[in-house]
Parts: sequence; C-alpha cells; structure tokens
Amino acid sequence: MPYPDEESIAVAFTTQSHHAGSFAVPSEAWVRGEPGQQSYVLPWTLATLKDDLHVVGRQGSVTGEFTDQVTTATISYLDNSEGSDSA
Repeated sequence: MPYPDEESIAVAFTTQSHHAGSFAVPSEAWVRGEPGQQSYVLPWTLATLKDDLHVVGRQGSVTGEFTDQVTTATISYLDNSEGSDSA
C-alpha cells in the first residue's frame, strides 16, 4: 500500500453467502472476535478504507493462513493473465 499508516484494503465479510467462490470462515481461522454465526468472505469485493474515516473498531481478526487463502483468490480475480488469449 502506498499509505500503510492511513489506508487498508479490505474484503467483504458477510453472514449470508449464496455465491460460489465465497469462503466460509472456519472457527479455527478466528484469532479473536468470532461472531455467533457462520461468516463468509467474498474475495471479489474489495474496498480501500481510510483508517481515520472508515475504521471505527475491529470486529475480529483471522489467521495469516486464512488471509493468504483469501489473498490468493482475490489476486486470481484481478490477474486474468491465466487463460488470456492476448500476448
């Protein structure tokens, strides 16, 4: 990130997901703040958050391993070079 002390990139977490490609967040992936119901991550839904405007508090944290899985999926949506017909 160009401004790591001011901004973050976030993906959407939801408690309802009917979309193929969403990730169910397993209980063991929560480091803290596990909600009372199943949560899902939508790796194609990104937002840049201004820390002083949009981030009021954290609802939870997940493990680095789970974050890496979501990051890999997010990159696959952004990098269409695989299977691309252009040179």
